[in-house]
Amino acid sequence: MNRLLLLMAFLSFLCFSTISRAQTLSGKITDAETHQPLEAVMISVLRGNMMIDYTLTDAKGQYSLPWKHNGTLQLNVSLLGYKREMRNISAAGTLNINLQAESIMLKEVQIRPGRINTRKDTVRYDLAQFASSKNVHIKDVLKKLPGVDVDENGQVKYKGKAIDHYFVEGMDVTGGRYNQINNNLSAKAVKSAEIMENYQSVKALKGKINSDEVALNLKLDPKARDQWITNGTLGTGWSDNNDKLLWEAGLNALQLGKGKQSVYNYKTNNNGKDLSNEQTRLTGNNQQQVPLSGFLSQPGISAPLDKNRLLFNETHTLNGNRMYKWNDDRSLRLQAGYTHDIIQQQRGNTQIYYQPTDTIQIDETYHYRLRSDIANLELRYEDNSSRNYISNRFTVDGEINRGRSEELGQTLQTSQLSAGNYFNLIRNRESGTWEFRSVTQYTYQPASLLLEEGKSKFNQHNFYTDNSAAYLRKHNGFTQQYKAGIQGERATLKYTPTRQPNDFNASHLSLYLTPYFQLERGKWLTTLSLPLKAERYFSQQRSFLFFNPSTYLRYKLDYHWTFSLYGSLKRSAGDFSDLYPGLYQTDYRTWRNGNGLFPTNTTQTYNLYGEYKNTVQEFFITAALTYSRSNRNTLFEQSVSEDAIVYTRRELPNHSDSWNLSSTLSKGIYDWHLKTSLTLLLSRSNGEQLTRLADSKGNQQSLLQTYRYDYLKAEPKIIWSPADVFEAEYHATLGYGGSKIGSDTRLTPLLDFVQRLHLTFSIGQVDLRLSGEHYRNDLGGNTHLNTVFADASLIYKRKKWRLEATLNNLFNKKEYAYTTYSATQSYTSRLNIRPREAMVTVNYQF
Repeated sequence: MNRLLLLMAFLSFLCFSTISRAQTLSGKITDAETHQPLEAVMISVLRGNMMIDYTLTDAKGQYSLPWKHNGTLQLNVSLLGYKREMRNISAAGTLNINLQAESIMLKEVQIRPGRINTRKDTVRYDLAQFASSKNVHIKDVLKKLPGVDVDENGQVKYKGKAIDHYFVEGMDVTGGRYNQINNNLSAKAVKSAEIMENYQSVKALKGKINSDEVALNLKLDPKARDQWITNGTLGTGWSDNNDKLLWEAGLNALQLGKGKQSVYNYKTNNNGKDLSNEQTRLTGNNQQQVPLSGFLSQPGISAPLDKNRLLFNETHTLNGNRMYKWNDDRSLRLQAGYTHDIIQQQRGNTQIYYQPTDTIQIDETYHYRLRSDIANLELRYEDNSSRNYISNRFTVDGEINRGRSEELGQTLQTSQLSAGNYFNLIRNRESGTWEFRSVTQYTYQPASLLLEEGKSKFNQHNFYTDNSAAYLRKHNGFTQQYKAGIQGERATLKYTPTRQPNDFNASHLSLYLTPYFQLERGKWLTTLSLPLKAERYFSQQRSFLFFNPSTYLRYKLDYHWTFSLYGSLKRSAGDFSDLYPGLYQTDYRTWRNGNGLFPTNTTQTYNLYGEYKNTVQEFFITAALTYSRSNRNTLFEQSVSEDAIVYTRRELPNHSDSWNLSSTLSKGIYDWHLKTSLTLLLSRSNGEQLTRLADSKGNQQSLLQTYRYDYLKAEPKIIWSPADVFEAEYHATLGYGGSKIGSDTRLTPLLDFVQRLHLTFSIGQVDLRLSGEHYRNDLGGNTHLNTVFADASLIYKRKKWRLEATLNNLFNKKEYAYTTYSATQSYTSRLNIRPREAMVTVNYQF
């Protein structure tokens, strides 16, 4: 009897399983002539004339529809450009259908293909609808896309946020150095661009760990895919700087496909074009970066105007990239790059320090020459499947920088050589997901400061390692992850201000545990991270227990609206240079003294964010309110004289805080071929400054000053292409900032205004490009400076040839000045800029 019952139960189970498997209607829709799968075909179920269910086919032409209906129903299969198919269906099962192409005659109806379409978290741009014959490289088209911006340094942003991944046909051949693509890939070679939000780069963690990363993927025209695209450029010119001869040359070759990709490039010039950013990694790619700090740094060569106006350079840069992708999971990337750069600049500075009892002004004029040699090498293997993830990245980076100023009598040399290996392993099991990470890096940082009175040497060695294991489990929308690890750094310094070296050691070891929780419920997602770290500094005999919690809450109302709230608390110790207890010199007149104190810092950060996007209307808007407060146990005391500036660390609890309200808005208008965007920023910063003064009797005392800085920035942009014969681009930046020091001193607010206008006219194969720039800068004391630049270019294109003649700085402006405020001081800089110059370049695509 029992056996009979068991047999009946088993047969019932088989019957139930068979019925359960059959309760789905699925199949594949293809083109009847080409047999290619058709995407986005509407599969609708009708009862009479009423639609009761529907679905769409995916990129492979497949569909799946749960079947919960009784009786005979009608299945309607439709796609624009194909004959409609109607079938009677009474049961679930498999149904494959071939659709016949059909011409459609429409009367009094205008069909306009959308430039932007979306699917889930992916936004697709049809670049043919944005590009024009005037666009040379892909970056020229990307900046026209609503919701997308390209900064001066080439960094791509989506809705105001820098992208985290840059792919071509799903492959990142440059490892984040994507200016090698932006500045060299022809605009005509790219068919579409995809923006993928909430992108999870590790397939084994997809659907388990929330990601707010953004990825950009370029899809090539089939004619350009897997083909070598080679360009050569050669140019010469003249400068009104002692009749100096100018040059520009380059040769690049790209092969971009779905299985292997190559990017090779050599460029050189002395005409002010910045080539160094082609070797700069613009995305983190979710790679762990080892923190490094040094004692000496080279002065920056910058100003609030376009870099090609102020850069007096001689640059050579070379890079090679090769990537293999054997299947959808496994890939190997090899990279190498080198840049040689010589930069010169003539500057004059006026620094005013506002102290409680008096004001000190320091003036200087000097010529500065910086020589840099920077190289990088990277080898990365990745096996990225939904079951397992293996990644190993090996890097070697080196650089030598030598800055010299004859007037200041200073030679500053900073160098760095580092080698590191970054390993990551993830295994998915039925019970959960295991992850192992290992980071090892060694860095050698020699630096020296040579002055007339002597030489200071800094020989710094850092060995860093971080190893962790984590276990993750997700059930019913609830994810929990527990990570434990050990982190250590051996950091040593030999400092030689005299003949006897001064040894310093700031080695430390830490054990950490990080519980992480994530809960998804419909439109809501919330995360909670509770890192706990026990850290020991051996030479300083100091131990800490750091608790750094953070939480994130997101509500996605619908496809258009998203809101989020973030909060974190982080406590940390100072970096290597902060922990140095003694006195050392950083330049010809500046000294720093750690005074034997150990600095710690606690920072609170809160962020409220909201966004709206409507791709049909080509409208994107974001708004964010951020508050940050830092509490420190030490503060640098400032002592200023005409001969020396000394910063001495004092034990004094203090704090600083800041408010930031930012917003980005982008709107495209299809009928006008217009893109507009606006970036707004409103900020307020408060802090404290300790100043050491001498009274009338010569006694020393320290006085604490508070300061506040308010800043407003608005940045509108317009790109208009009403016809193929004309294109206009307008970009303005309005900045307004004021500073208050103590209760009595208010610095005159600074109003800075920049306007840039570029007009391009086309007549046949000839383009005429006119550019104008207007800079209006407040210099303080109710004085301001107006500077106007004008450029002109004539471009002739014929088949594979491109000839360009350019005249820059028509009005021959040679000097520029600007003022900035910082804490309790103002800084006015005067610098030489590139004079009137003429260039002729020839480009040929092989």
